[in-house]
Amino acid sequence: MKAAKRRFLATTLALGSVFAVGAGTAQAQSASYPSRPITMVLPFPAGGITDVLSRMIASEMSTSMGQPIIVENKPGGGGQIAATQVLRNPADGYTVFVAATEMFVINPTLFTNFSYSPMKDFAPVSPLAASPLVLVVPAQSPANTVEELVALSKSKPDGVTFASQGVGSIGHLLGAQFANQTQAKLAHVPYKGSAPGLQDVMGNHVDMMFDPVITTAPLIAGQKLKPLAIAAEKRSDALPNVKTLAELGIPEVDAGVWFGMVVKSGTPDTIVQRLNTEVAKALKAPEVVKRFNEQGMQALQMDAAQFGEFLKAEEARWVPLIKSTGASVQ
Repeated sequence: MKAAKRRFLATTLALGSVFAVGAGTAQAQSASYPSRPITMVLPFPAGGITDVLSRMIASEMSTSMGQPIIVENKPGGGGQIAATQVLRNPADGYTVFVAATEMFVINPTLFTNFSYSPMKDFAPVSPLAASPLVLVVPAQSPANTVEELVALSKSKPDGVTFASQGVGSIGHLLGAQFANQTQAKLAHVPYKGSAPGLQDVMGNHVDMMFDPVITTAPLIAGQKLKPLAIAAEKRSDALPNVKTLAELGIPEVDAGVWFGMVVKSGTPDTIVQRLNTEVAKALKAPEVVKRFNEQGMQALQMDAAQFGEFLKAEEARWVPLIKSTGASVQ
């Protein structure tokens, strides 16, 4: 019995030493973070505005943190390709995932098979920016107001067509909300992204579209599109004369595309907090502020816990709507 007790105590002490060493190593890693380059993985193709803005933020963070931040573009699979790459790496803060609304709160429900759980597999770090959506129609459209557009839809046997960035996209879901609130007769025409949809709206082949200010503002300025309303709580600084749908008596039809940063679950809190602090610094950098303003983007600053609550609220908001539309992607 005494020998068994000695073996038990020896084992317990050994395990305690292992845990203590492990905890000490984690603390040391957190204290020295970052001691090597960080990789920022994006599910967006290179050259797009979200890619450009993410690289600006990465550059500011790199200067502040004293380590290179390597940006890797891994588009495809609704964010699954990029997310999988991040999840293959250790939870040490050296691989971060920057993605948008769809990848965090829409695609896990939209796709019949999805490879990751944003809420379980990732830890929130910080939101970065948002762009409200604007309801646009062709420059030649007979509708000059939302009221006239709704009336036009009801006057046609098949209603009017509305383009979206794809099945289950923010534009699709917002169109469904709009139809529900106004009783407008809308026929959905999904595209693969904003560009082809906007092209057909400008060509007067499709009657309307909800798309971010970031992509529509230049086309509105060039009089290729006509804005009827902003789908947001407040007006956009980029389009200050365009009223919100709420101002026009159509509440609860508001949404913006946003993007934010997360890391693999299990990343030490001290590292998460360091990244959050560095994002906040980057968002205040003059060049970043200037570029955001030019693009009609609104910087979003929250601590990690607030961003986590924001993600939960967005999930609760969009999941029921996705299910109600019956939208799905194989």
